[in-house]
Amino acid sequence: MGNEPMQRMTGSEVQCAREALGLERVDLARLIGNDAATVRDWERGKTFVPFRVREEIGELEALTGRTVEQLVADLREMSQSQAMVYREDEQARADDVARLGRRWWRVVATRAAAQVPGTRIGTRAELDAMNHEP
Repeated sequence: MGNEPMQRMTGSEVQCAREALGLERVDLARLIGNDAATVRDWERGKTFVPFRVREEIGELEALTGRTVEQLVADLREMSQSQAMVYREDEQARADDVARLGRRWWRVVATRAAAQVPGTRIGTRAELDAMNHEP
């Protein structure tokens, strides 16, 4: 890193990062202070991506990484590791889930579950039903 100049992201890099984060265009746009049409134009190569977007997406990726690490730690402390996800009609209580969205949280849960063998992912109803199976 050092003194290297910051490079402008390509539209494809923006799209790949957005999809890896589990964000819709509208979500990414809201989080970085743009509109979905602008993000679409970047991703299609119609307009240049502002330099600042690399840093802003980097911050979202760092937050996601820290959240995955915390969930991994939480899962390892559970007797039966379970990660709860939310459907569209369910309220997510955690601030980051509410701000970044349910799709983002499913990405976090999937990444964490990959690091903790045997982890089950499900909605509250699914996990409750699984826990009460005979």
